[in-house]
Amino acid sequence: MHSTAYCQAVEQAAEITVPARGRYIRTILLELERIQSHLLWLGIAGHIIGFDTVLMQAWRIREPVMWLCEKITGNRKLLGMNLVGGVRRDIPQEIHAELLQVLAGIDKECKKVLDAITTDTTLFMRCENVGRISAADAVALSLLGPTARASGIGRDIRVDHPYAAYAEVGCQVIVETGEDIWSRVVVRMKETLEAVRIIRDCLALMPKGSIMADVTDRIPAGRIGLSSVEAPRGETHHFVITGEDSRPYRWKARAPTFQNLQGIPVMVQGENIADVPIGLGSMDPCFSCTERWETVDLRSGRVRVYSKAELQELCRKRYSIR
Repeated sequence: MHSTAYCQAVEQAAEITVPARGRYIRTILLELERIQSHLLWLGIAGHIIGFDTVLMQAWRIREPVMWLCEKITGNRKLLGMNLVGGVRRDIPQEIHAELLQVLAGIDKECKKVLDAITTDTTLFMRCENVGRISAADAVALSLLGPTARASGIGRDIRVDHPYAAYAEVGCQVIVETGEDIWSRVVVRMKETLEAVRIIRDCLALMPKGSIMADVTDRIPAGRIGLSSVEAPRGETHHFVITGEDSRPYRWKARAPTFQNLQGIPVMVQGENIADVPIGLGSMDPCFSCTERWETVDLRSGRVRVYSKAELQELCRKRYSIR
């Protein structure tokens, strides 16, 4: 997700047009990422509330997705496929049948899980009307992704600002109106099924041709690029200013967790302590993505935030960098 957003920002700045086949391959990989991420989340959510059958079943279904990623890219998770101008490897026609067979299994298994969890009384009682975030609060706090869509906000970058091949294959925006943890569960499960549909259509409609644009010329300095991608957790934004020697002069990324965490006070207010972990988990947070940290002196309670210059100086002292 992040590499797509970064490459698209640079491509916008440099006025590089990615070939159609490269865009379709990017879309397939983005949706494989969504499937494995949502299934990973579902398993962890089940574990948080002590329902480890959900954990084991979700991760069992997820494993063939990881095999697909490895078959296409050589890697299970960090795929390394995006390059400025396209993708590193093709998805040859001879493996399409195998991909479709695996997708059929994932589709069938996910529908079984969705049917099972929507009729499970215990799971429903733990999640319905718990951790609610109203549509008004979701808008006021600018919440993103499944967290917002589960509160009735039909916002999805793939539809609002199409990229890759989404304009050609389309995307159904999955919206639930329950505003609670249960709605976040249902949104992610339905998005998983929609991701399977998108990949199937990409394989059926994938055009022939090159997977990489000609990027032999130097990228001009002083250009600005901005790109947004609908990651599994929500909108991922990358901002780039190009510099000399085809290198970035400035680059800024914002992951969706940083924004979604603003909804926690509203979500946990008035809830039982035992419901807070699954409430927080229902946002699928990635705390390492928040890109903020501070130090606290445990004796005095003094909080200190280090500046960029101070961090650079500490780094030089630690590693003796001149």
